[in-house]
Amino acid sequence: MPTRRALLRFLAATPALAALRPAEAALPNGAAHLDFLDRLPEANGPSFVDDAKLLLGWTADAAAVAVKQPLHEGDAVDRTSGFKSVPGFAPPTDITGVAGRYRLLAPPFAAHYYYGLMFGLLGAADKVEAVLIASRLCRLPVVLHEPGGLGSDAWTDVGLMTGFRPASLGAALTFADQAKAEADRLGVPLIATGQSQAGGTAQLQVAHLVAADPKACTGFVTFNAACSRASIRHVGMDPSQVPGVNFAKDLDPLVGPHSNVSNEIGLQVYIHTDGTASLKPRGSYLQAALHPREHFLDSFNGLQLGK
Repeated sequence: MPTRRALLRFLAATPALAALRPAEAALPNGAAHLDFLDRLPEANGPSFVDDAKLLLGWTADAAAVAVKQPLHEGDAVDRTSGFKSVPGFAPPTDITGVAGRYRLLAPPFAAHYYYGLMFGLLGAADKVEAVLIASRLCRLPVVLHEPGGLGSDAWTDVGLMTGFRPASLGAALTFADQAKAEADRLGVPLIATGQSQAGGTAQLQVAHLVAADPKACTGFVTFNAACSRASIRHVGMDPSQVPGVNFAKDLDPLVGPHSNVSNEIGLQVYIHTDGTASLKPRGSYLQAALHPREHFLDSFNGLQLGK
């Protein structure tokens, strides 16, 4: 069964999940397929999740310096591409841990306060083996530079949770359509990634694409993704049928498993405080309330999810 094969391969390449037994790894009947994971090159499979995590931070950095250091179609992105400084109160993302080589397949997509990048994962002879789209993270670290952007982020969260579609989410879906057209042209899978609001957006992008083309080879890899169930139903998809994997921290108080607005889209892989993971969460909301930083992307920095 493709779902089980893809999932077992994914788990086998993820040491944090080594404790999972094969019987545990089987998805419930009727769960969405994860066939897009089978299409990743063997050489990149073990490192892809960690690369996606770092490229998310890099995307936020790129957006913050877009005026002074604009990106262009064809730009190479690898472990040497980190920014020396970014505005705001967060340091630039250290991407020296990126294992793969990537190329921007299009100029940055920026519209209605949405910002997204389209990466091509390069294999042998620089052939594109997969398309990865990353959405900009919440603008809280640069609120003094982009107060309007932070307001749009809050409005986008409302849209994700209620099914209302602000212009920012409309732009995100337009970008997803463009990325799918490129992935189809290249004959490769399309993977959307994001964290928190950007994670919920990535899941909505995939739901939008699968609703339009049930045979699309696409899925998401997200981290502590925001609740997007209402928006996914709005595009005509059952949330349980959206293909993808969300890494959720047990003690994320905002959208973690003990929150009233937990994600619950696709396969949920719960990361425990000891660095291991399973398909069942641990802890309680009281414990999560004492660890607010577990929500942020940098809380994954000490973890190697796929190496």
